[in-house]
Amino acid sequence: MWSDLLGFSNLYKDCNWNLGCKERRKVYDRLVSAHSAVLYYSQPNERNLILNDGMAKVYIPDDSILGNREFYKIAVYLRFCIELHLNINENEKERDLPGCRSVIAFGDCIEYLAEEVRFDDYVMNYTKPKGDAISSIAKEIGNPLVIYNPKELQMNTAFSKAFIIEGGKVDKRSTRKNNLYIDQSVIDAVIWYAKRNGFSSVWQESDDELRLMIPYEKTNLNDVVVGFAFDKNVMSSPEDCKYQSQVYKLLKLFPFDERVDEFFFDLRV
Repeated sequence: MWSDLLGFSNLYKDCNWNLGCKERRKVYDRLVSAHSAVLYYSQPNERNLILNDGMAKVYIPDDSILGNREFYKIAVYLRFCIELHLNINENEKERDLPGCRSVIAFGDCIEYLAEEVRFDDYVMNYTKPKGDAISSIAKEIGNPLVIYNPKELQMNTAFSKAFIIEGGKVDKRSTRKNNLYIDQSVIDAVIWYAKRNGFSSVWQESDDELRLMIPYEKTNLNDVVVGFAFDKNVMSSPEDCKYQSQVYKLLKLFPFDERVDEFFFDLRV
């Protein structure tokens, strides 16, 4: 998932990118509030990258896990994404701020480089006092990090898709900007992983929403591993977009530990 705090460019534009103390404080307070939410709504098996006023939340399913445990982890990850989005928007609303726009996408990840390169990696081994020990010059300066390239984000096409969609391609037919959108790639992946783990996928359509439900048992749609309710106006990428897909605006999320008719996360307000 990629989430972006809205309206930051307006503040910088108004002061021609030269912030005074008052403006810097506004930026600081807003970032601290949003990024504190990231700390709270994170779990050990995912990775979160904070980049200026944006946040990337990454989870890579473990295809080596047999049984349905992996799909439960996917459901939990999706719940954390939704709760993070809601929490940021609730906090922003209290301070009359525009909130965040979030996009969840699925894709490939190609690891091609070490996660980090430090100063000592540039020091030739034969100059070190012991075979694999850190050099004395690196010790003296704290062996600082020179290159950081998190493996979860190395050639991560899910991040690329979400970033492209969030960059304004999905709001032309939407009246609210701080929504959460789910790319078609996620729909396809959820259905695939559900089937792989022994669950069925059921589509439902009503007058005002489109639902995708992954029930524990196909005959009981009131108990689900995860369920989604989308706006029926599914959006398609414009022809000039670098990524062609369909995008769904999420209205409700039905979590694995609640009955559908008793509780859901509401993203409509």
